[in-house]
Amino acid sequence: MKSTAIPEWQADYADAALRCYQDGDTLFQRQRYPNATHLFGLAAECALKLLLEKIPGMQEIPHKHLPELRDDVLRMLSGRGNNGVRQLLNMEDYMVDWKIANRYWPRQAFSLSSCKTYRDHSRRTLHAVGIRGRL
Repeated sequence: MKSTAIPEWQADYADAALRCYQDGDTLFQRQRYPNATHLFGLAAECALKLLLEKIPGMQEIPHKHLPELRDDVLRMLSGRGNNGVRQLLNMEDYMVDWKIANRYWPRQAFSLSSCKTYRDHSRRTLHAVGIRGRL
């Protein structure tokens, strides 16, 4: 059996953020809240990693997830150009209770209400870092 080498791709956080948001929105429209919730969180994470990637001197993007990633971004942001992102991330309920481990949770752990919140926060995060597309 012939082995096919898988190329190592450079991270494209903007594309990944938009793709996760769009797929999450498709699932949201179909009332598939568990996986939609997960994808909205991943979209927000990718958008925040895009922001970190733009910081001069940033050597390596941390392999972290929300909420730890949020705290890292807040510590690293400076300048007036990031006021919108800081305000969003400082919201008391920003992606509250979203965890990377939610992909293992049972369906009954998810609700329309929380999924709507994650959808909104994800969309706002993409906008705040300048990702445009079908949002």
